[in-house]
Amino acid sequence: MVDEADKLILFELMQDCRQPLSKIAKTVKLSQQRVHYRIKKLEQEGIIKKYTINLNYPKLGYSRHSLYLDLRSIDAEEVDKYLKHITTINEVSCCYMLHDVSEWKMYISVWTKTIERYDEIQTKIISKFHKHIKNYLSFQSIKSYTYFSARILNPKKEAKCDIKGNPENMELKSIDWKIIDKLRKKSNISILDLAHELKIDTNTVKRRIDYLLKENIIERFYIIVDINKLWLREYTFISRVSPSQHNEIDKLIKYAQTDPRFGIIIKAVGYVNLYYAFYAKDNKELKEITHKVDKILGKTAIQTYKIEVDNMIS
Repeated sequence: MVDEADKLILFELMQDCRQPLSKIAKTVKLSQQRVHYRIKKLEQEGIIKKYTINLNYPKLGYSRHSLYLDLRSIDAEEVDKYLKHITTINEVSCCYMLHDVSEWKMYISVWTKTIERYDEIQTKIISKFHKHIKNYLSFQSIKSYTYFSARILNPKKEAKCDIKGNPENMELKSIDWKIIDKLRKKSNISILDLAHELKIDTNTVKRRIDYLLKENIIERFYIIVDINKLWLREYTFISRVSPSQHNEIDKLIKYAQTDPRFGIIIKAVGYVNLYYAFYAKDNKELKEITHKVDKILGKTAIQTYKIEVDNMIS
């Protein structure tokens, strides 16, 4: 059972999972030994699923594309086989299986420098599933605001907000990409172990990580949490809002920034142009939030899809 102290520890790990244990202990007012014990317990119980990084892809010239697939007549073995191909594509940042109640069954996030490259990847993915695709939907992000689930764990403390906007064109050294690849898989790895795995000295590793942080290429080191084990449910909505009513979208963004239950909101372009996700503990809270959203968007929302995440694949 997760208590308030666990939530505060999870909040701190979402802000920076590489911060010293002593700093977390001081913040949550527990001994280092107790914090260490609680973190290990949270890992063993599967509440902490992964240590990773949030990469600022637009700084490197990349744009985010979201691809949703509606699949039919496909079993778990076939899905696993296809996913092995999808998750080996470098530009794929994550892939989620969606709950059966969702109108879409799979979500894939893709970052590319050109629309031509995205078209290649989308074609490749759709070709893999072509026998089972009932429908698909794709859109490109313009600007996003990401809090993850941190704010709901500690509403009294200000949480980091990762903002991604227009693509720039910074170039990285090959060693930087190697470090990023390792940190994506395990962001709490020690400098010593990272240097050993990459066969370079520790000073180089530290210097390159410091550079990636200074340039805001790595926005944060954080944990991925199984939100369901915190007695919460994540609800995601993608909407097609009348482009002429952009003020309503801006109002929703402002509202989401003030409500700690929102984890992410994205302004997009394409068939749908709005993406948002929030956390609710029960149907009463779900209805309360959706009512507020409906009140803001009104009749400007032409079509809305409700999505529930079932399992994160990568």
